Amino acid sequence: MSDRGDREQNHGRGDRKTFLTGPPPSARGHGGARYSQPKGPDDGRNQRGPPRGGYGSMQPPQRPPPGRARGWGAPSSGGGGRQQTSSREESCERAPSADSLTRKPYGSESDSGSSRKPSEFGDTVSPARSTDGLNDVARQKKSHPIMRPGSDLAGALAKLNIQRAVRVPSRPDNGGKSGQPIDVITNCWDLSVLSKSVLMYFVETVAVYRVDKEKGDKVEIRMPPKEKRALIQQIVNTLPPETIYDGGHAVYSEKPIPGVSKDPITKNLEIKDPLNRDQLLLEYRIMEVQTVSTDDVSNFIKNTKATSLDMPQDSIRLLDCILKTICKGSFESIGRNALFIADPVKVVHDKLFSIHKGFITSVRPQWKVRVNIDMTCKAFFTCGNLADVLYEKYGDNIASCSRQMTMDLKRIRVETEPFYKNDSGGTYSRRFTVHGFSSEPAAKLLIPDVKMSVAEYFQQHHNIKLKYPELPCVKVNLSRDVFMPMELLNILPYQSPNAKKSDIASEVIRCAAVRAHDRFNELQTFVNKMLQSTHPLVKLFGVKVEPRAVKTPARVLDTPTACFGHQTCPLGRGKWTPPAFFRPAGVDGAVRWAILSIPGDRNAARHQQMLMAQFDTNARRFRIVLDRPECAVIQRAEIVQRFQQFQSRGINFVLLVLYDDLNYPAIKRLGDLQTGMRTQCVRGRTLDKPNVVPNLLLKINGKLGGINWQINDILRDDKELMMVFGADVTHPAPTQTQQVRQSIAAVLGSVTPDLMRYGVVVRQQATTERGSKTTREIIDAMEVIVSELLKAYYRNTDGRFPTRLIFYRDGVSEGQFENVLVEELASIQRACSSLRQGYEPAITYIVVQKRHHVRFQPTNPRQRNVDPGTVVDTHVTHPREFDFYLCSQEGIQGTSKPAHYHVLYDDSNWTSDALQRFTFFLCHAYMRCPRSVSYPAPTYYAHLAAFRARDWVSDLDKPATLLQDGRFRVHESQMTGMYYL
Repeated sequence: MSDRGDREQNHGRGDRKTFLTGPPPSARGHGGARYSQPKGPDDGRNQRGPPRGGYGSMQPPQRPPPGRARGWGAPSSGGGGRQQTSSREESCERAPSADSLTRKPYGSESDSGSSRKPSEFGDTVSPARSTDGLNDVARQKKSHPIMRPGSDLAGALAKLNIQRAVRVPSRPDNGGKSGQPIDVITNCWDLSVLSKSVLMYFVETVAVYRVDKEKGDKVEIRMPPKEKRALIQQIVNTLPPETIYDGGHAVYSEKPIPGVSKDPITKNLEIKDPLNRDQLLLEYRIMEVQTVSTDDVSNFIKNTKATSLDMPQDSIRLLDCILKTICKGSFESIGRNALFIADPVKVVHDKLFSIHKGFITSVRPQWKVRVNIDMTCKAFFTCGNLADVLYEKYGDNIASCSRQMTMDLKRIRVETEPFYKNDSGGTYSRRFTVHGFSSEPAAKLLIPDVKMSVAEYFQQHHNIKLKYPELPCVKVNLSRDVFMPMELLNILPYQSPNAKKSDIASEVIRCAAVRAHDRFNELQTFVNKMLQSTHPLVKLFGVKVEPRAVKTPARVLDTPTACFGHQTCPLGRGKWTPPAFFRPAGVDGAVRWAILSIPGDRNAARHQQMLMAQFDTNARRFRIVLDRPECAVIQRAEIVQRFQQFQSRGINFVLLVLYDDLNYPAIKRLGDLQTGMRTQCVRGRTLDKPNVVPNLLLKINGKLGGINWQINDILRDDKELMMVFGADVTHPAPTQTQQVRQSIAAVLGSVTPDLMRYGVVVRQQATTERGSKTTREIIDAMEVIVSELLKAYYRNTDGRFPTRLIFYRDGVSEGQFENVLVEELASIQRACSSLRQGYEPAITYIVVQKRHHVRFQPTNPRQRNVDPGTVVDTHVTHPREFDFYLCSQEGIQGTSKPAHYHVLYDDSNWTSDALQRFTFFLCHAYMRCPRSVSYPAPTYYAHLAAFRARDWVSDLDKPATLLQDGRFRVHESQMTGMYYL
């Protein structure tokens, strides 16, 4: 986590004592537990597929007349199929010679030098030859006259952009027809409200002051933004009772607030101190923003010309706010739409977080105005007395764990017991941020000014005898040595935990894994309570929710068949057992490999012998030829030397058995970036589980260039060359300490016509936007990335470019549709133009959304989940646009979560049936496991590649050392190896 400075809410700024004091806490749960002496030091997001107006055109694209082109200015048929023009046909033929496309293999470049580079393993390795093909186009622009800055073509390409007038394509038909028709129940309920217009105001706190009434002075109080924002509720309490507050900065009122206009005005308000010290002076700014109507959502549904880019977000936020206020009751409001039950459903003491169950309500403009309600689980840092919480984890060893406790509690907010005296004779509390722990216990930690220990100070000055003087104290000031006894501090609730994201995710999944019928029963109970609400807003806005959830037609698509070796087999519903690999690695000879165990373990030798036997058995089953491996048990420092020896002997990949996770990032950096050695890691503790080795072979075969199975009939036209892209952006996790400080983008493109093998480019995103450090969803350098991937396709298809591009984009919310579409689609088009004059392939751009809350329940109570291949494209989808929900995976536990596909651009004339079938089939092309996955394989691969890059930089202080012009310098030999599997 970045250094945020001291977040002390210093109500007593005049108090300069180094050590703070307070009264004794209530009786603790751990009673008279004894603690050992401390030892460690103090550490601290109507018209179908508009044609593009030709490159360089700055006019909004217009719909072509019947029989004219849907493409980039080239004529084509206007029917469901796409007539190929001479330009389109030419793109299927062998392209003219292009030195930049053929001079070197995919991803390679000339040697970058022979200097040797230090490795974290204590040895040196030869640097990877630079694979930064991102600069190819840049170099061409500088060297070729028409591409130089200032040239006409260069200027036209620089101006090329998708106009804001671009329209999201309408549904091409009335929905799909193929598949077995069924009905499913959705977690959506019809919603109606009265027609009302309300005023929306923006409110923010400017400053909070403590006022000395005798002297007339005021001192500003430092307060974290979250706690300062919470004071807005006290402002709302002074406004008319019908005022609605969204919990952030928006306030809604049916009547104008006196004295407030569209010009910002600063006001002062005396408020009660939340910590019970004195009256505080709150300076805040308020202004009228706009008028919002409750009719905007229904009008959006009725307007046949409105698209997702015209979504009435303000009206949706208003209705969301009304519903949350009505439903709040005894729930804790966290975020904009979430309501959580105060008591946790599970406390994970050893990870210092608890799981709380809640409900999320969200108004959705579907075929009608509806409210989508879903269950959710979220992890928060365990609240309670600090000493009690730490004792639950560390037990009697708490006194000697200062270093680990600092890592566990860094930046956590705490509140003291109310021992400070105010002017009226009462007591109050203060809030601090944890910055570390003392190396000595309270009984021995001396206060220099008074020459007594902390324990003695509390006893003498406050008549407080510490219950646990042998515990270390908490450092509550970043710049000064200000300490507090931990038993006098309480952890504030609803804070993000500091535990590993993987640990949190596993526990949350366990709590959230509720069978579909049980889940829907709980949701119906929540709706019934909402129907019984007597909140004034129910009458004021005439809120009516239908008591029954929406039932919608659905279809179950047929599963594909696949080729395994020389046989074709139908794939099971969601899972299958591969009899053999379609194309095993090592067809030209046996695969040479090695097994390394790091570090040594008493089971290492047994595990290696077991792996050798199981690999031999399963390799013969999959028809992959493996040599007898070299085996060794080594230490971490030996890895570089071993890899160099293996490379000199022609070993293809190394299987590493790990008995801890500490070496994983370094191993992947060494293999993926530095040496190019294919690596596969496996945890030693998992080797005794069944199916471990078959699953490892699926990944290893893909990394070595093999194809595990080939999906039949996935292309709608075998005469065309289609290229599929997947893209994802991963952002820094809020629960971590910001080692991964910037977002990471990964873009993949198929490099073979069968859509089974992919090239990838991984970049670190820029973080500065308008002068502030923030995450960035739009992918940087998309033009150069797509250009490189198109070149890779060209080299792997005997000198041909694809005629259709289909782009599955992950991680984009509805509010980001326009910006992402405008920038990224324009970049894709420019990339195509830069490769060859007149090259204008058909493009389909689809956003894949997973972070939504729509769920489906089978109507058959004996059926646990909807079947894989269940598709819904009516009733709960967009009223006009081309979108659908597809549940492509088998629900192993809990309620299956469908993926939502929204077509933002399409000039390929896809029908609902064709696109849904293609997408479903592509979910079976994921080579890591013999199952259909929840979204298309290239999108899944992009997610894996982005997270692999996070692994590369996870333990580095300077990740920039792995980058060249923002791109990760992947070793050239790994570029076609799908190293991220």
